[in-house]
Amino acid sequence: MGRPWGTYGAAPQAQFETPYVVRLHNFHQLAAPQPCFTFQHPKPEPSEDNSRYRRLSFPVPVTTALHGFAGYFETVLYGDVTLSIRPETHSPGMFSWFPIFFPLKQPMAVQAGQTVVLSFWRRAAPQKVWYEWAVTEPACSALHNPAGRSYTIGL
Repeated sequence: MGRPWGTYGAAPQAQFETPYVVRLHNFHQLAAPQPCFTFQHPKPEPSEDNSRYRRLSFPVPVTTALHGFAGYFETVLYGDVTLSIRPETHSPGMFSWFPIFFPLKQPMAVQAGQTVVLSFWRRAAPQKVWYEWAVTEPACSALHNPAGRSYTIGL
């Protein structure tokens, strides 16, 4: 039988720097989803870098503990043909794709009326891409997954 985390100290950092594709069922959505990154296919300029940065602000209506962020996918395939896992526009019968959860290493106490500000990066290198994220308000979290040290997606 394994020992609890407390026996060894902190959990390995990679667990908290890896986004997880999950079916969200026991969670509390604190704010509406917001657009983050947009891509166009084919790229108008093939040499364009696919790195992205976005700063998102989420007003929080209740006092709570923030454990991470959910990410959704939405695309226009052609004309009015779309696929979406965003709750407001979810495609009927779409049950094989799930949101992605970006955890925080340390849960963050948030008071009702505060705004949570998230800085989010999509980094690209010739052979891989990865995400980095950090909360900057109401307090600063650690930068998660810098330089892809815990998680990358191979190209």
